[in-house]
Amino acid sequence: MKRFLSLSGVSCVLVAGLLSSANAADMSMPFKAPPMAPPTSNWTGFYIGINGGAGWGTAASSINLSGLVAGLGGVTTGLGTLPVASHELNGFLGGGQIGYNWQSGSIVYGLEGDGDWANVQGTTPCIVVLSCSANVKWTADATARLGILPISSMLVYVKGGAAWAGVTDNLSGFGLVGGSLSTTKTGGLLGLGTEYLFAPHWTAKIEYNYTDYGNHTDTIVLTSAGASLGVPVQTSLQMHTVKAGINYHF
Repeated sequence: MKRFLSLSGVSCVLVAGLLSSANAADMSMPFKAPPMAPPTSNWTGFYIGINGGAGWGTAASSINLSGLVAGLGGVTTGLGTLPVASHELNGFLGGGQIGYNWQSGSIVYGLEGDGDWANVQGTTPCIVVLSCSANVKWTADATARLGILPISSMLVYVKGGAAWAGVTDNLSGFGLVGGSLSTTKTGGLLGLGTEYLFAPHWTAKIEYNYTDYGNHTDTIVLTSAGASLGVPVQTSLQMHTVKAGINYHF
């Protein structure tokens, strides 16, 4: 009996020692934070963001001879146009965008509006002795987007729609003649890009757009020595832009 009690006492001491060692080991282990939840891959909903980038393109202008002769009281006989200038533009732009996405499986489609302040300009000699310049001061577009998710956090898309630009054209020569024309041009836009979900609600994107604003005929008023003359000018503009941006998805 005494031997049994002695063995029981030893067993209790061993168990207590093991429990104490286990508790000490648990206390000595460093605390580990719970793993962060991966970004959500639900692309449906509103988003808003900012963007910035570079733009370049070609601006051309010509005088509508038939319109000029008609304005002077003459009879037009299909005189056509007289090329004035064709020059390269380049510069920077930046602004923001807002849109809405719908997701269906790995397909994402939606609508987006984009607006940027710009300083995309260029100057070239024209009509031999004069100087012509064009400056794109702002751009805007309203487009539809269609994309695919190769992985849940990455969207690759194409876009297309209507585009607008505020352009100022200037003509001057030796301080003797000058004229300025500010117009809003309308055209069409095609683009492609990719957008990556790098944190919950946040995406980063980069895209390329080509915009053709077509041909527009407006009247520029030239002044010289106190006299003025309205000259009908046909202008065209094609632009390329590359922009990077960040969006917040609600």
